[in-house]
Amino acid sequence: MSNAEAQVAIDPALTSYERRLWVEIDRILYQNYLTPRTVTDFWAGDRDAIIWHLKSMKIRIIRTIVLGYYVELDDTFNSLIWRQMTGPKSSNRGKRNKILRGMLDKLYLLQKLDIIRSVRTVPKGIASSVMALNDLRNTLAHRFDLTELPKNKRLYKARHDVFTKGGLKQFRDDMWDVDEFFRPHITRLAMDAVKAQRAATERADKS
Repeated sequence: MSNAEAQVAIDPALTSYERRLWVEIDRILYQNYLTPRTVTDFWAGDRDAIIWHLKSMKIRIIRTIVLGYYVELDDTFNSLIWRQMTGPKSSNRGKRNKILRGMLDKLYLLQKLDIIRSVRTVPKGIASSVMALNDLRNTLAHRFDLTELPKNKRLYKARHDVFTKGGLKQFRDDMWDVDEFFRPHITRLAMDAVKAQRAATERADKS
């Protein structure tokens, strides 16, 4: 690890294993131009370069966020269709299941949404968010240089610019609603974990 990478404040309350994980993740972000510290360290003193690279980094990170939501939702749809077709206790073994897995791998996200909608009701607002995610993903995944992207192509639901604070928040809020609908058990566990952490912090503050 370089000296620049090592100059990061790490919570001393973390265990040695937690610190190793923290440092590993920080190193990955640093080496792949996903933290502003990389830019300011490497381009120190060159203000024009710092500004250009920070703007480029913002685009890369937002693209990563959108593609990440797409991949996670695609996996969720795979699981829902799999359980519907094979039952909750089915394994990946067997020729029939192998064929089903191959079919799922070849379907697009909206095709999977259509299959799910054929067996359960999906609210229009949720379906609209999924379709908007698909449109945005297609734009961001198939264009390398997004700096010249027309504004109408960078909008979520034709209204929200995801390269702004408000637009990205709207996108994330909608994706939470999508997750809450399709994976209620996961979002419930996430909220329980947040509540438990807040309660622990409040107890620590009072002690």
